[in-house]
Amino acid sequence: MKTLLTLLALTSALTLNSLAVDPPVNTACPVCHKDARLIFRSNTKDGKRVIFATAECKGKFDQNPGKYQVKPKS
Repeated sequence: MKTLLTLLALTSALTLNSLAVDPPVNTACPVCHKDARLIFRSNTKDGKRVIFATAECKGKFDQNPGKYQVKPKS
């Protein structure tokens, strides 16, 4: 049990650290224009982190990123 809790804590810390280092450039999903969530994320060709509302939106963006306009945070 201690090992499991240690692994969960380590995973959480690494995830939060990676989000703090490279924050997303948007708050609205570029595909459906709803509020985006950090769990669904992808990187553009120029290295910017983009977040999406759903896994389906992320899949559509990954297939054809040039089709969608990513609006930066205002």
